[in-house]
Order: sequence, then C-alpha cells, then structure tokens
Amino acid sequence: MASVRFQGVSKTYQKDILALARFDIEVRDGEFLVLVGPSGCGKSTTLRILAGLEEPTTGELFIDERNVTDIKPQDRDIAMVFQNYALYPHMTVYDNMAFSLKMKKMSGDKIDQNV
Repeated sequence: MASVRFQGVSKTYQKDILALARFDIEVRDGEFLVLVGPSGCGKSTTLRILAGLEEPTTGELFIDERNVTDIKPQDRDIAMVFQNYALYPHMTVYDNMAFSLKMKKMSGDKIDQNV
C-alpha cells in the first residue's frame, strides 16, 4: 500500500472546460477511499491523473511523499481497471488489463497468464 496526496490539483480542457477544480485530499497508507458522484463531477479525471494518463493543469500529486506529477505512467507502479466490464467482453480479465496498460506484446511472444 502507499499514501496518495492530491495538492491543489485541477484539470482544464481546451482552456475553458473545468473537469476538476482544486482537488485536495490525502489518503494514508492502509486507508480505503471510494469516489462517488454524478457523471461529469471529475471522478474519472482524478483517477486518470493518479495513473498518469492525464496531466493536471495545476497542482501536484504525491505517492508515498514522492512528487509524481511529471512521472510517466509506466514509472508510477499503478494500474487502473475500467468500471465497465463490457469494454472488451470477448477478452479475459488478464487480456483486458494487459491491453489497457499496453503490456501485451504484439510480437507474438508468449505472456505468462498465471498472474
């Protein structure tokens, strides 16, 4: 587990569409957090910023007191699973996660699916 801290994080798209407004929260190691709210309130944007799939417009993000605001997604040691299980219903759970995390090799190399 790790602590996560959003410090003044906001996200604006196309200069005038505010997706997340000055988000401040600290989740300590071992705590459990659930984000709930109506569509468009910033839940997915928050998680995408945490995973490194989106860059915040303002603010900083810390994982275990390490500032990861500008760290690439693959270097954060975080995974994100989509809520909608029907994104790729013909694929296994492993294949869905590997596809979304860009871990699946297209070269035909065998992947250990016993994870």
